[in-house]
Amino acid sequence: MDDLTGNSKTTFYVESVPNKIRRFAWLIVLAALIIGGVVIWAHIGSGARSALSHAKDIRVALKLVSVEYYGENGSIFDPASDNGMADGAVSAIGSMVPVRGNIKLTGWDDENNIPLSFSYREGRYLVEYRDVGTGEGTYGMNGDWSVYYDFKVLEYTTGE
Repeated sequence: MDDLTGNSKTTFYVESVPNKIRRFAWLIVLAALIIGGVVIWAHIGSGARSALSHAKDIRVALKLVSVEYYGENGSIFDPASDNGMADGAVSAIGSMVPVRGNIKLTGWDDENNIPLSFSYREGRYLVEYRDVGTGEGTYGMNGDWSVYYDFKVLEYTTGE
């Protein structure tokens, strides 16, 4: 804009085409990173809920199979075994609910015939159950559930 003397005080900046393209590209990259992060987080959360659901079904199956073992004057809990269960217990659980991973029984209440703690690994998810020990609702879901997601950070193998 010119003042009364004819001198221009306002200058206008016109952005060049390469700068416009560069800014647009950065916006696209930023949007892709945000959307990708949300999609990955949603996928991990969905898998965690699925693994937790399977672990809760396994807890119910543990209680049902333990009734069978109790009827035969035995216990499903065998701390000397690798998975903490008596022979045939895993296959009996597998006949009731689909077991897509590994179960490890780490604690058992012989008086109430319920699991106190166990872990269930399904793919990259690890679900841990621990009874809170309040004594209330022993036949319900009276415990703490934790779901973990792991990924490989480093792998080192010796060559042959």
